[in-house]
Amino acid sequence: MRPDRSWDNMAGSHGKVLPTLVVIQLVVAILALGVMVYVGVKIGPLLKEKAQLEADIAGYKREVALLKGSLEDTKAELQKTKKELEETSKRLQDTADMARYMHPIEPIGLKAMFSRYPRQAEALEQILKLKQQGVGWHLGGQTPEVGFDSPSFAAYILKELHVPGVMIAPGDTLLATSRRLYESLPSVTKPKVGDLVFYPAGYVLFYFKDRNGKPYVIGMTPVGIAALDPGFAKPVGYRKSGLGH
Repeated sequence: MRPDRSWDNMAGSHGKVLPTLVVIQLVVAILALGVMVYVGVKIGPLLKEKAQLEADIAGYKREVALLKGSLEDTKAELQKTKKELEETSKRLQDTADMARYMHPIEPIGLKAMFSRYPRQAEALEQILKLKQQGVGWHLGGQTPEVGFDSPSFAAYILKELHVPGVMIAPGDTLLATSRRLYESLPSVTKPKVGDLVFYPAGYVLFYFKDRNGKPYVIGMTPVGIAALDPGFAKPVGYRKSGLGH
């Protein structure tokens, strides 16, 4: 009887197939690893670039937000400036009308005033001295060399006489200085000699009486240092100057 070699043949073929499958799987694994490495090499920079782009976009968004805020601030500042220019234009238009409200200044009455109101007389003397020196109107000015607007002139006189609580902030606008004075000084219902009278459009003038007892207000106006009838405009309020009564 001849021996059956079919089993041996099958075993031999299986022995050859298994190493082949292992080799194929190994090749597939190597290829897969190669693909992964290739993809990693190619995608890695792209992912980094994506992250950088996202960071740049976030930065641009922040810059846009800051620019938007800056534009809003600029717009508000321009509107404020426009308003002040309109008010200044109105004051200049009203300058001609002031002529009919001019009150004569009589330095001769200073001597009598010193006996009754020494501090107030000192303020008036300082005002008249600056008028004699030709100190004039300058919107936003804060020194005799440059000139003054109405509230900065009043603040300057009070500071020169060492009245406490009076401040002039560098760069303050006319309206800001007027508001600062109005808010920092005590309110009174009726002015006394030396007090401040506040008018529309930022005028701030000192209240005095001449030797005949007739009241007038004096300070810086667009026509320079001038004395006016208190009724040249309707006052918006009175403040105690701190010069004493």
